[in-house]
Amino acid sequence: MTTQRSAPHDAGAATGATPAVYSGIAAEYAAITTAAAIHDSSYVGRLKATGDDALDLLNRLSTNQVIDLEPGQGAPTILTTDRGRILDLIGVVNRGEDVLLITSPGAQDQVIDFLDKYTIMEDLEVEDVTPTSAMLSVIGPGSGAALQEAAGGSLEGLATYHNVPAMIAGEEVRIVCRPMGDLPSFDVLVSTDAAPAVWQSLVSQGIVPAGRDAVEAARVRYAVPAHGSEMGEPYNPLEAGLIGSIDFTKGCYIGQEVIARLDTYQRVQKYLVRLNFSPGAQAEPGAALLRDGKPAGTVTSVTRLPGADGAIGMAYVRKASAEPGVTLELEAPAQGSAEIQDLPQLFGPGEG
Repeated sequence: MTTQRSAPHDAGAATGATPAVYSGIAAEYAAITTAAAIHDSSYVGRLKATGDDALDLLNRLSTNQVIDLEPGQGAPTILTTDRGRILDLIGVVNRGEDVLLITSPGAQDQVIDFLDKYTIMEDLEVEDVTPTSAMLSVIGPGSGAALQEAAGGSLEGLATYHNVPAMIAGEEVRIVCRPMGDLPSFDVLVSTDAAPAVWQSLVSQGIVPAGRDAVEAARVRYAVPAHGSEMGEPYNPLEAGLIGSIDFTKGCYIGQEVIARLDTYQRVQKYLVRLNFSPGAQAEPGAALLRDGKPAGTVTSVTRLPGADGAIGMAYVRKASAEPGVTLELEAPAQGSAEIQDLPQLFGPGEG
């Protein structure tokens, strides 16, 4: 296996460093949730895998069935430790000439090290293309229509991580369907040199630039787990609501026995939940949640939506308390309470 690494990528290859806010978080958040917004997501990790054994090796190492992906198809899958803990959630995107792996921001080296550890005689090369390419995300209910108008082709029915080549502003791009939970979203993969022209073309159509703050608020509202907050080695995929990215019939992969036992014997001890905090509640990630004065969980993400009275968030809550409608108290120094809204499942309930 040959790997090519690089220094950490400065976010925002298309427009300079991706700002926290462009025009104002309220307007940006409204575009994301009601129309279409464009976000420079070039900081998201991207690895190019080439070689005859790329899909076969990924299939043998990760949770989902990816070996049969045809050019233009893709799927989410998870790399787990031998204890069944999350290393990273990756999108496997078959582009025909290569396989693109979309990783969490900053997780490229972890993924490369994992693949390198388990590669023996396989034909595989992995290159970190994060610093030498750009990715623009068009997010919102109107994102598909906006991109169809710009690219002149249909995106209707494009499944998660499926992808199509296109032309925007005279530049070659590849469009990947990568929704934020129930919120439609598409990634536009483009060369660094071409990214400014593509960005300007999409903005000229009325697609609103959105910074990190508005995208983070939408991430929490739509309960998309993030690496370092809701994903990582402290958690397993069943706890994180990622069962829809696990194929329980495909055979062995790293961590498979642990995950299968957890599912078969219902041994999952906690679940990721979406929270509504009470008006005036004060909480930060790491705040403890109580039920009847006893430990019940831990807050992982908190955000305030523009125009809303209270905050929303995500948390891991013990199985006995992880039910919609349950109200939990925040342990001091945090203040207030939080009601569980639901138990999100990013890719659906799966077949476990």
